[in-house]
Amino acid sequence: EEFNRQTCNWMRTGLRDVHSQKKYRLQLLCFHQDKTCCQRFCQGFCSCFTGNQSKWRSIFLSGQTEPRRFCPNRIKNTKYNLLTFIPLVLFNQFKYFFNFFFLIIALSQFIEVLRVGFLVTYLFPLLFVLALTMIKEAYDDLARWKRDREVNNAKYRMLNVFGHFEQVTSAQLKVGNIIQVEAGQRIPADLVMLYTTEKNGSVFIKTDQLDGETDWKLRKALVHTQERYANQENIMGSNSCLYCHPPNKDIYKFEGVFYPQAQNRNNRDPLSLENTLWAGTALTVGSILGMVIYTGKDTRVQMNSRNPRSKAGKLDLEVNKMAFVMFLVLGGMAFILIFINGFHFNWYIIFFRFILLLSSIIPISLRVNLDLAKIWYSYLIMKDEKIENTIVRNSSIPEELGRIQYLFSDKTGTLTQNNMEFKRLYTDDVYFDSEEGIEDIRDRVYKECAARQGPMADIAERQMRGGRPMRRQRNSIIRDFITALALCHNVTPVMEEGKKVFQASSPDEIALVKFGETLGMKLLERDTNLITIQNSAGIEEIYDILDVFPFSSETKRMGIILRHVVSGRIIFYLKGAEIIMVNKVSQISQVNLNEACENLAMDGLRTLVITQKLLTEEEYRSFAEDLKKAKASLDDRDAKVDSIVEALENDMDFLGVTGVEDKLQIDVQKTVESLKQAGISIWMLTGDKVETAKCIAISSGLKQSVERFYVMKDLPNDVRQISNKLHHVMDNARNTILVIDGASLEYACNQCEQLFFQAAAKASGVICCRCSPTQKTYIVKRMKEITKKRCAGVGDGGNDVGMIQEADLGIGLEGKEGKQASLAADFSITQFSHLSRLLLWHGRLSYKRSSSLSQFIVHRGLVIAVIQFVFSLIFYSSAIPVYNSWLMLGYCTYYTFLPVFSLVLDEDVDDETALQQPKLYETLQKGRAFSVKTFISWVCQSIYQGSVIMLCGITLFDDSFVNIVIITFSALIAIELLNVITELHKRIWNVYLCLLISFIIYALSIFILHNYFDLSSIDSTFFVKIGIITLVAWLPIHVLKCFIEHLDPSDYSKIRKGKYQIFL
Repeated sequence: EEFNRQTCNWMRTGLRDVHSQKKYRLQLLCFHQDKTCCQRFCQGFCSCFTGNQSKWRSIFLSGQTEPRRFCPNRIKNTKYNLLTFIPLVLFNQFKYFFNFFFLIIALSQFIEVLRVGFLVTYLFPLLFVLALTMIKEAYDDLARWKRDREVNNAKYRMLNVFGHFEQVTSAQLKVGNIIQVEAGQRIPADLVMLYTTEKNGSVFIKTDQLDGETDWKLRKALVHTQERYANQENIMGSNSCLYCHPPNKDIYKFEGVFYPQAQNRNNRDPLSLENTLWAGTALTVGSILGMVIYTGKDTRVQMNSRNPRSKAGKLDLEVNKMAFVMFLVLGGMAFILIFINGFHFNWYIIFFRFILLLSSIIPISLRVNLDLAKIWYSYLIMKDEKIENTIVRNSSIPEELGRIQYLFSDKTGTLTQNNMEFKRLYTDDVYFDSEEGIEDIRDRVYKECAARQGPMADIAERQMRGGRPMRRQRNSIIRDFITALALCHNVTPVMEEGKKVFQASSPDEIALVKFGETLGMKLLERDTNLITIQNSAGIEEIYDILDVFPFSSETKRMGIILRHVVSGRIIFYLKGAEIIMVNKVSQISQVNLNEACENLAMDGLRTLVITQKLLTEEEYRSFAEDLKKAKASLDDRDAKVDSIVEALENDMDFLGVTGVEDKLQIDVQKTVESLKQAGISIWMLTGDKVETAKCIAISSGLKQSVERFYVMKDLPNDVRQISNKLHHVMDNARNTILVIDGASLEYACNQCEQLFFQAAAKASGVICCRCSPTQKTYIVKRMKEITKKRCAGVGDGGNDVGMIQEADLGIGLEGKEGKQASLAADFSITQFSHLSRLLLWHGRLSYKRSSSLSQFIVHRGLVIAVIQFVFSLIFYSSAIPVYNSWLMLGYCTYYTFLPVFSLVLDEDVDDETALQQPKLYETLQKGRAFSVKTFISWVCQSIYQGSVIMLCGITLFDDSFVNIVIITFSALIAIELLNVITELHKRIWNVYLCLLISFIIYALSIFILHNYFDLSSIDSTFFVKIGIITLVAWLPIHVLKCFIEHLDPSDYSKIRKGKYQIFL
């Protein structure tokens, strides 16, 4: 109270008395009770860095605030600065085994006794990798810095204490500032709207950058400040005060209070979400004045922005395991050489020198090659014209597209178009079809509109006469039903390019309003206070909006209280999901409601229950007073408001049920069928009811003719019963589609979670109905943990973001619900049908190419390590390099890089075959392209070829060490080029061009590096010796692979052979 009194005194002094200002400012600092001076100092000191996130804040229109310090409004999304860039990049690189190993190798060359080659040849590969990483990180961070600078330097007009505007940047804004925002501008900080130039005191904003939703949202200015500024009064001269809660990340909730007179705490107006403009949203029309209430990291958009979970591909994890195994092999080979030579003095130095000589067994180039390959795969995906507008947002896991075993899909907007079309309605025991029965409905509505003014006229007349309730006439019920469709919604008609379009948060509502217009009930205008419609008789009806209760995922219903201006009748309309609405109507109506919803759902329609209630003046006045008190409460406001509204929702009059069809997306059935044939188990996670989900499952092909539904619905919380049903699913899982609702799912997860996921994993498919966003995320998480298989999540709405981010691979659709799912996903597509090409073609090809590339690079390093090992064995375990450092460097770079990397151009089958034969995808799901079997085969090939090269080279050389170098190294290059040809499935001219370029580079280097090659030894016998070594080392391996392929051909070989025979 003392704080409020002193603050009001300060407000009254204005700017005239600077001395008084200083005096009261010092006094305000002393009003923190029960705090020592040390505590206040520490609190103030810390707030300079952290702001005041835990305190409720008082903000006066004059600009004064309590607390006084808050976060600056400067946006900073950069990861580094000039001081931290190098240390952080180096730390992030050397925390991986690959890079840390080669760092130790490179540093060891500074020690003379351990040096085995030129220092530059060991440093260059490591520095090259680090340089590429630093350039990439610097480029990305520079782009982030430029975006931050653009946002921070955006210009806005701020209202100063003299009532004039001055220009400031976004970064200069502080809590308590009043700024002007024009149409088209982004909101720079979280604001409470004080005034708008729009005559109705409300504006529309776009929230696509905040929540991903594309529909416009309605926001209202404070009534007090709207009127005050409209009358040319200076807002800054007022002593009004805003009181709002500490910052939080909930973008759909706001609690605060506005005091028109700060000294009068009994006179207050509640503040809610509709009075706010969150940072990142955009104003669509007019201009506004808004007071800054949260800045910088305290804004909703910043508090909700978080770094997505770092996803590592399974292939990357397998490569890391392989590198560790190769390190053990490296240590074993070095130990063998030491053991043969004996553990003499300083044997550990010789051991480390052998580690250095054999270090090529762990190729540092593997990481670079794989990263470049991932970029190439991402480029091919985004440039594919058959899946146009596909965006790769995470280029580190394209191979995961080829290993998906479970696909978790949303229904609405993902399998369906989210394009709602009104089909049927039920009212008064009669079903009306939108095509056949529309004329009958139109005639009934027209007659009733012409005979009576406004809805519920018959009930109002009966109440005035004091008559007892009687069964209403069908025409009156239908009239009220269609009127409710035109009134009970959040739809607003706006003009865009001269045409009337509807803005709403749900396409269902637009579909219902459009259907009402086909029956003559036209929505003409809507603002914060009035709704104007034209009824079927051509008469305008105006309604005062008294209260609106928006739809939410928690309440699953929407209500509005209106006053018919002509008759004065107060009508409460309420609509929502049948699971909620069934308890709002009489017991007699509950039977009809449930039956109607089930019948419409069996046709695959989305249902909505419509009710109404006539209120007396006394009833509404009492309700409005209680509601105002609840909204003004600062403790448990939502719970109090919900309690009061729920009390009004009893004994609603049941009008009927609407049935809206959500059409399937293009080629959904074909796509689902292909994915199932590819061995991918598809789960549909939806918020719709069981009957609707079953119909969509049938029409989309999720359920095939040989499969049957097994429904677990409305189960009691009984462990034994749930367990018995799950065991039944496991026993008959082969052709069973498990259907379970949200409540039963929760019971199953709580009572027997392991059994549920084991049974569900064996089923042909799973449909989870009435599933909340939290349950979607939980299902994906537990399936990953229990089955240890790769899971993908696909969805289009904000409620799918958790599922998408939790999945090993997140795929977002850009649909009518906005871009939130798309922006949070690893891959963004525009149609569900694009999944088949994305997974079966690009995914399979990326995984197969990377598997071949990584194993070949390991082989390339291992074969030269074997050559060194054999050489050291023959020459008395001497720690002498067989090849000069420049040759070793060239071997991994300019001699073989192009041919080896060209493996990413290889195709075992074409795209048409991959899509027509989904079974090809299934063969790779178990990781057969990169397995222990394939790894051992490559190791054996490396040991054989390395041993043959060195042994044959020693046999053929002419008592000259230089000759053995040129012969064995030339044979090694030739063998590696031939190995590339062996691995190819498709003869591509690009690959052969790379082979030719590499051969020419090596031929020229023989003459350039003449110090390492004896040119005098190059004669006719030279080429004969190289030919012999090459044939002995390469030809048996090539013949063996062809023989094995002939005896046990792979699936793609069978398909290619079959296509060739058909062609012949």
